[in-house]
This record gives sequence, structure tokens and C-alpha cells, in this order.
Amino acid sequence: MEVDYGITNYLGDRKVSVPCVLKELYSDFIVQEISADETVLRIATASEMRNFVKNEEEKGVDESAAVPSVISAEQVSALDGLNKDSKPLLIPTEGLSKDERKAIHEFLRLRYQGKLGSETSEKGIEVSYCGVNSKTRKRKRWAKDCPNHCYFTLAKENKDTSYALGLIAKFLNVTVNTFRTHGIKDRRAVTCQRVSCNRIEKERILSLNPRLRDIVVYDFSYQDQELKMGGHWGNRFSIILRSIPPETRDILEERLKEFEKDGFINYFGTQRFGSCDTNTAVVGKHILRRDWEGAVRLILSNEHLPGYLGTVGNAVRCWEKTRDASQALKQLKGSQAFASIEAIIFRCLAKGGTWQQCITEALPINLRSLYVHAYQSLLWNKVASRRVAEKGTTVCPDDLGKDGQKLADGASIFDVYIPLPGENTNYERNYVSEWYEEMMKEDGLTNSSFSSLEDRFALGETTRAMLICPKDVKWKFINYSEPRAYLQDGINTRAIDESEMVGDLLALQVQFSLPSGSYATVALRQITGTDMGKRSMKIHAESARNGGNGVEGDDAEAVDESECPLVVDGRVLEESLENPQTKGESEDVSQEAGESSSKIPRKE
Repeated sequence: MEVDYGITNYLGDRKVSVPCVLKELYSDFIVQEISADETVLRIATASEMRNFVKNEEEKGVDESAAVPSVISAEQVSALDGLNKDSKPLLIPTEGLSKDERKAIHEFLRLRYQGKLGSETSEKGIEVSYCGVNSKTRKRKRWAKDCPNHCYFTLAKENKDTSYALGLIAKFLNVTVNTFRTHGIKDRRAVTCQRVSCNRIEKERILSLNPRLRDIVVYDFSYQDQELKMGGHWGNRFSIILRSIPPETRDILEERLKEFEKDGFINYFGTQRFGSCDTNTAVVGKHILRRDWEGAVRLILSNEHLPGYLGTVGNAVRCWEKTRDASQALKQLKGSQAFASIEAIIFRCLAKGGTWQQCITEALPINLRSLYVHAYQSLLWNKVASRRVAEKGTTVCPDDLGKDGQKLADGASIFDVYIPLPGENTNYERNYVSEWYEEMMKEDGLTNSSFSSLEDRFALGETTRAMLICPKDVKWKFINYSEPRAYLQDGINTRAIDESEMVGDLLALQVQFSLPSGSYATVALRQITGTDMGKRSMKIHAESARNGGNGVEGDDAEAVDESECPLVVDGRVLEESLENPQTKGESEDVSQEAGESSSKIPRKE
């Protein structure tokens, strides 16, 4: 429950709790990445992209593509006439600038949609016929004047980012490390995000659309630099809350107006702390105490929980019974034998590794850092709750700003930042420092407990905004009659017509934009006054259905996940964290159902 993680306060009166159902359908939770220039990515449908690919194949050439001034009409005619029996056509480039040569490559891509391949030589650009989606098509050398990184938008439904990129990598016969994202998006939602890949033609990726299920790729471009972790502004959320009691409509209207103006406490959401009984923050506390054995044993616990996925449960039970890591490792099958956190630890122990080596050497830095981050987040939540409870929502003389220094005169409450706990020597001491010291003392820790971990963990000296005011807030109430009626478009589904939006059931559609690192479910609790965590939402869903089937989306929100490692085929997609605690705040490293370990910190 939220109170277990320091999520206890609201802005304003929340004596009335409004029950609701979150994520009855995947399309009830839509997340659109917002780029650094605050452009909201569009979501394309599967049918739209299948039709687009089909049309491109049928029309042969795109005559709307602008012809560069350095290419003559005769050359265009010759290019149009290339076929499988034609000899390569040479476009001389002597005397042309880099931009002019680049324009030729872009023209060939746009007009011929991958049917023609080009290769740069000393004499010029050699163009040959490849055919539509030819499996034998292969560029011997990447064009010198073409940017190295192909960008595209990835939209998906009920697929996590790791699965989607893994599938695309398989079809393209490349490693998943080829891809870069701003962060990982949740599976149980409809999401879209930008992706970059190194030296892969857009036509190859675009042609995959007919083969992909609940995944679409579109809006391509070429850039000189790859995407950077956390390099976006944030996310746009479009959320449906179902089974709203009609008598609470006026209450919600008033709260939504307050939410738009006053915002919410910027707590770390419950998914920050894992979905199993073993709280990741507790593991982090053991790590900070240098209790390596205790940390490992906690990670390898929970074998009694129902739903312990795949063969991991067998492996953990074998370990508990025999203390033989080699035997436990043999119990793991499929991807769990190399991609699960248990496999990493068992393999280390089987090779004679120590408890400490399991944590500080075997686990990738992204993963091991998650546990310490969770402990820091727990303390931050508690401090934020105490700050609001004791000092309200006005600026105090000893409040700090984003840089960890005292705020200037005239600062807003939205300028107040709270540092995360640690040996933050650059920040001024204030009430936050004292409160952290009190809490850490109870756990047998001090600020110096963080210092010597720096070389083994990604621990940034960061601050976090105490309050967040959402942008572009919109809402509307929807009446409906069928409990599982589609109320928003998905990738493969369309919302019911407005004429059908009648009935005794009431839903709230709320839309808002949040910066990277803020949690949508935390924002929603400010509106509903209800615990929006996974367990609470399951209770509400079961109550609404009177014992009906389980909720389709039983993981929680799709928030920004920039600091999370993407574990696919035993590899971590992003090898380093860039100021991890400000680049995104969620802890999901889950794989497709049945293929992941329930012990990897997961979103709820």
C-alpha cells in the first residue's frame, strides 16, 4: 500500500475517497513521449501502417519527393527505369558539396522507398535495383554522406519496450544493443516513444509493420547523434478511470480544477519499490549497511508467492533446500537461465563468488543501483510528506532550489526542491538534512554510508521537485453501458462512437503532461483521494465486477523509465546511467509474461 512507502499526504482535503478502476483495458492508459522541444509524439495504428507499406510497394516511386538540383531529369528517368536486369547507374559527384551529396541519398530513399540501393565510391554514387523488401538486399558500405542514426517512433500495446525491440532486432538480424531510447515504457498500456538505431535503413524497419503484432514503427528520419537516455521532456498521459460513483462527479470536478492549478506532491510511486513482498528499499538498506548476505537472501526470497514466474520458483526453492547454486542454476530454463537476476546471482555463487561480489560485480550497475535508489526514494517520500504536513505549501526561508542552494526572494512553491539522501556536500544544510539523519540513524546508517559506494553504484547528487504542476490538463466524463467498452483508441481498436456513450456507468477521461521522472498514478491519487497502487486497484476492480474476471492490465502505470536497464538475451541495453535519479524514476526490467523473473524490480 502507498502508506508503506511514505506516500501519505495530499494537497487539500481528501476526506472523501473516490473509488475507481484503472487499466481495465490496455487502451485505458495511453502514454505519448514528449520530445525535448515539447512536441507530443503521435500514435499510429497498425492498420494505418500496414496500408502505408502496401501502398508504397504498389506505387513504385514517390513522385512527391523533391528532386535535388544536381540531378537532371534524364537521370531521374534512368533511375525510374532500373529493374532487376539493369546494370548499376552511376551519379557523378565530383565537385559536389557534402550537403548536395547528402540530398541525393535522401532523394533516393524518399522516392524509391528502398527499392534502389546506393553505394558511394570515388567516382560517385552507384545506384542499383534491390527490389521490394528483398531479403538479399545488403549495402556493402554505409553512404559516407548519410547520418549514421536512423530514428523512428515505436508504438506498442501490451508489449514492454524490451520485448518490442528484441523482436525488431530478431527480424533485422541485429543485436538489441543497436537500439537506443530515452527510456523504457510499460507493457500494459498503449505507448509511443522515439528509438534510434545505428546504420539501419528506414525501409528495412518500415517493411516490418505487416509482421508485427500490436507494434508499429513509423515517422523516420536520419540524425548524426543517437538518442540519449532521459533526453526527452516527459510524457503525455490519456487515462480512463472507470466505475466512478455518479454522486462523486461534482467532487471530482472541483478536484480537477485544483489539480490543474496546484499540482500534487511529487512522490516516487509504489512501482519504485518493486511488486513482491521483498521491498527493494529494504534490499538497498542492507547494501548500505554492507550486509551483502542479507541483501542477496532478500533478493532470492519470495518463493512462496503465487505467480512466481516460470522456472525461477523452482530454482529458488532448490537453493533454499540445498544451498547449491549450481543445482539451482540448472532449474532455470529459457531466457530465465541468463536474463533473470536470479541467474546472475546463482552463476556468481556457483563460480565461488562472495555475497559481496554477487551484488557489486555480478549485477550490472543499473540493476544494483536500483536497490539503493529505492531506499533513497523511500526516505525522500517521507521527508516530502513531513515537509508538507509541518510547513504547508508556502515557501520557507530555509527551502532549497534545484541547485541545492537557498531560494532567491520571490520564489514559487514549485521552485522548492528536496535533495535525495546521501553525502551531498554541495547542498546547504537545512531541516531536510536533519530529518534524513534522524531516519538513517534508526536504520543504522549515516550520510557516509553512501560515499564509498560511488565506484560500484551510480549514485548521483540530485534534487527532486517537491511539487509538480501538470501541463495542459483536460478532462471529460463519459457514460457507457458495457463494462469493457473501448473508450479510447488503441493500436488495433477504436473507441465506441460518441452516440454510444450512454448508460448508467460513469468513467473519467483525464489527460495531462508530466516531466520525466514524475508518476501518473501519483498524480491520479491527488484527484481521486484513493490509493492507486496495484493491490488497491485490484480490490476496486474486483468490487466493481462483483467477483468477475481479473483486470486485463494488472501492472501499473507506464511512466518514464530512463534509468532502468533493458535486459534482453542476457545483455543490458543501456550500459551506463546518466545522472540516473533525474533521468527517470521507474524500476521495470520485466520481460514478456512467463519469461521474466518476478524478482527483478518491476512496476506494479
